[in-house]
Amino acid sequence: MLNQVENPQIQQILTLPADSDAGWRGDLERLRRGDVNLSRKTIGENSIRAIQRLLIFLGYSTASTGAFSIDGDFGRGTNRAVAQFQFEHGLNPALKRQHLCYPCTWQTARSAIKAVPDVLLDVPTLEKMLDKTLEAIANNQVNCGSFDAALFHLNSLHQNRLLNCRQILDRYGAMTQAAMTRISKDHKVNIRPEWILTIIRQETGGVVRPRFEQHLLSAANAKMPQMDFAELRYRSMSFGLGQILGSNYRIVGAASAQAMFTSPLEEQVLFVGRFLARHRAMAPVVAKSNPSSADFHVVGRHYNGPAYAKHHYHESIERWFKEFRNLMK
Repeated sequence: MLNQVENPQIQQILTLPADSDAGWRGDLERLRRGDVNLSRKTIGENSIRAIQRLLIFLGYSTASTGAFSIDGDFGRGTNRAVAQFQFEHGLNPALKRQHLCYPCTWQTARSAIKAVPDVLLDVPTLEKMLDKTLEAIANNQVNCGSFDAALFHLNSLHQNRLLNCRQILDRYGAMTQAAMTRISKDHKVNIRPEWILTIIRQETGGVVRPRFEQHLLSAANAKMPQMDFAELRYRSMSFGLGQILGSNYRIVGAASAQAMFTSPLEEQVLFVGRFLARHRAMAPVVAKSNPSSADFHVVGRHYNGPAYAKHHYHESIERWFKEFRNLMK
């Protein structure tokens, strides 16, 4: 029972390299002895972190805000993630689609999350999680397209270890150059590398950390109630290095929203460039090597939304653009 946890790759997913696994192993033994009542009220913090890491590796948000969070708190967000997994794999007949697509808006999604029933971390659920994890690794259907890359971003997320401009340039600079060449060839649009790197720095700090939007899932389900639930969930998430919403998968050239999650980092960099270059208002701006202050307002408005100026998005991307330009001289 649950012998998959002895797999070396599974152990790397469950625990940070410097951490002890003693806490979650104690709860694991309780499961093996037949205690199937490990709920969000009875499980230890180390076990919760291990479960959150496993859920994030599988592509599930663990915070009520929609963030991918490893905080040791089995709150409403982690409960929702387990419930979504159980529903998608037919593990809990009591869960209905309407529980997971409860009526809400952006303003009420977090407070209304109590509509998702409490669930248990039982043996069948954990075994299925571990099986699906090993299957994803074997097929390279993991975040960033490879186990090593997925693990780097998982650990960086756990440690809140974002990259600075120099580190982003070192890690993604060559990928950015390749993306520029491909976009110029395929779309006949020129794009400066500083723009791609700037968006990566602003949106994610170079660490892939998706975000789930419950109100988008609820709205999409109301329009397409027969569509595969997992694909709808992915369409309601922002992905990759540029936090591009999954519903934009066609614009960036992905096969599906879920494919955006499993795309290699080279493609994720390309997606950022395509999203900029294929937008009517942003395309002329991102070709500039010496943009004006007004240009940063244009990109801020169309990449971040109407409220961009309220949190000084345009000022931040101007700062990052200038820093990358100086680093690349």
